[in-house]
Amino acid sequence: DLFFGNGHEESIAFNRRFHMTDGTVGWNAGKMNPEIIRPAGPIDPQVSVLYGTSSQGKPITTFVNYALHLDIIGGLEISADMPYTLSTILGKLKGNDMVTLFGQGCSGNINHLNVKDPNPQKGHGEAERIGTVLAGEVIKTYTRMDPLSFDRIQVLNQKIFLPLADISNEDLDQNKKIAASFGEEDAAPFMELVNAYKVLEVAGYQGKPLEVEVHVIALGDELAIVSLPGEVFTELGIYIKQRSPFKNTMVVELSNNTIGYIADRKGYVEGNYEPVSSRVAPGSGEILVERALEMLAQLKSQ
Repeated sequence: DLFFGNGHEESIAFNRRFHMTDGTVGWNAGKMNPEIIRPAGPIDPQVSVLYGTSSQGKPITTFVNYALHLDIIGGLEISADMPYTLSTILGKLKGNDMVTLFGQGCSGNINHLNVKDPNPQKGHGEAERIGTVLAGEVIKTYTRMDPLSFDRIQVLNQKIFLPLADISNEDLDQNKKIAASFGEEDAAPFMELVNAYKVLEVAGYQGKPLEVEVHVIALGDELAIVSLPGEVFTELGIYIKQRSPFKNTMVVELSNNTIGYIADRKGYVEGNYEPVSSRVAPGSGEILVERALEMLAQLKSQ
């Protein structure tokens, strides 16, 4: 049996782009920075939970979909980050045989840092705190879930070609030198390094559009799951969910391919880290949204 419910958690996710007093849009602008005016975009506080049991009611799996960048521990460690705590807590409640899956929602411009809080927010302790908060909302959502009733599962997968970022005026030799300076004492400034790596990778595609996949799964008329490639701005994921013809829609990024950041058109105009590093041209995010909505409409009509 399958059950579905939506929770709401807005205390652990923050838009990491900010309108600044100098008129620019900053990225990770720093805690207690007096030059921050306000966030440059929203968060997606929806916690979507798909819960599966055996015919005897034994917990089998919980799939949690939430829009939060998993960079709480950071550094060079290999870590399950916040989902480790999420899985551990849910396992204590439902049994350690239950498998917890975390599907990262569209969070290319979302992280866990509250710039109004002066305290450090990094490491295993912070990952444990955030995982505990999210687990608490999932546990509350368990109590208000509805059974899913459906007689068919539909799957649609489409390949899409996204236009590459424009690097026509970039000097490849100069960018090779900039990229090679990484780690040295006289390394180029961070944003120059970011741009150099982007330029060199895009040049490697030799002008050919970037091939990606969009995948949609529909459980009857009640629930659809959309998977997108790359790290997608949260505005784009919210747009898909708001305009989906299905009663409930989950959107999962970093699926099938890791192609870097995909901003919305507004983000490319605003600039800074994510759009500067993006391998694809402005409008690519909207292409993904349009195709996903077309696929959702196609499955809904069948």
